[in-house]
Amino acid sequence: MSVRTCTFALVVVACDGGGAPVEEGPPPSDAPTPIAGWPREVGACVGEPAAPTRLLVTTTDFATGGVSAVTLADFRADADVALGSTDAKPFWFGGLAYVLHRYGLDALDVLDPDDGFRLLAQRAIVAEDPAVVSANPHALVVGEDGRGYVSLFGAPEVQVWDLADGTDPRLTGRIDLGRLADADGNPEASDLLLCGGVLFVAIDRVDQDAGLVPNEPRARLAAVDLESGAVHDLDPQEPGAQGLALLGAWARQFRLDPADPTGRTALVLTTGLERVDLSSGTSAWAVSDARLQAAGLTDYRQPQAFDLGPGGADVYLAAYQADFGELALFRAALDRDEPLVELAAGLQSVEQSLEVVGDILYFGDRAHGASGLRAWDLRQDPPAPLPGAPLALGLAPYAAVAIP
Repeated sequence: MSVRTCTFALVVVACDGGGAPVEEGPPPSDAPTPIAGWPREVGACVGEPAAPTRLLVTTTDFATGGVSAVTLADFRADADVALGSTDAKPFWFGGLAYVLHRYGLDALDVLDPDDGFRLLAQRAIVAEDPAVVSANPHALVVGEDGRGYVSLFGAPEVQVWDLADGTDPRLTGRIDLGRLADADGNPEASDLLLCGGVLFVAIDRVDQDAGLVPNEPRARLAAVDLESGAVHDLDPQEPGAQGLALLGAWARQFRLDPADPTGRTALVLTTGLERVDLSSGTSAWAVSDARLQAAGLTDYRQPQAFDLGPGGADVYLAAYQADFGELALFRAALDRDEPLVELAAGLQSVEQSLEVVGDILYFGDRAHGASGLRAWDLRQDPPAPLPGAPLALGLAPYAAVAIP
């Protein structure tokens, strides 16, 4: 299968949201027969870098875009080290940086962090179904063997890429997620975790014609057997295949739980923060949805991003206020029934840009007239803003990832 090299063009797409609702189930899928039950063997998951020294931040003014690198030791920014776009999310695996250009742009960039983030390659992300307007790639994970997996929000598939040679990425396969879909034929896959021979996929099953409202009250975590390409089905009596029903709605971010040295437990941000045992397929609240609701976070769309604090006893949460006019940062105790503590307010953000490295919390703030990377010293209570913040990054911050 050939893969097209692409350059960027800003595309305006007209959307027709007036179609009649579809009552029947998802169309037939040619995917392998689902595997009944949860995976029997789950390997250690691919995690974040152990000792980050930099942040990679995508930036945009919603007409153009860039990529900036921030050296944390001296809180210094190198702006526009690479081209970005209006909807770009950064990743890092195995010594290389990647940028996924999402809705309407649909591309993957490979960058060399050791050579000024030089562009090594760029590839188009194209859905198998030619009728799909935008593949809308959402997440990337890369294993030690150089095999990468890209989830598509716009089509029922995960793409498999050979990324062992960063200068020559190759699309080598597609994992059909059609059996996990709801009535519109697309399960709306987003975040990913790669754990040995199992790929875990956040499944949101939203109504794309009604403002992306979830069609189910609880998000699902699907498990894919990579050897066969088959999805696991926890309820074979139901049509299609059913992933693990989480406790909250809209699974939007995964991080590994540092309290589990085996690397088989994930913290999942939904309408609360869930601790998911990936070996057993069970979930429990680490920060309950009731605690978020008590802090005014009553809408499933409000939680945005999180990271673990120093020592792993607390988490830091970015969440929209009730009117969605701004964001606030909160500290939440893990596994302790204590009220959330608001640390900062009046922030602006579109994507996940919250990272905790050492004793410092970093957040990409898009506030008009004062945009940049903000930082707080968590050794102080309340946390104190770091001198030099907000740090200018060229354009306004969009999304961030910690890298070595």
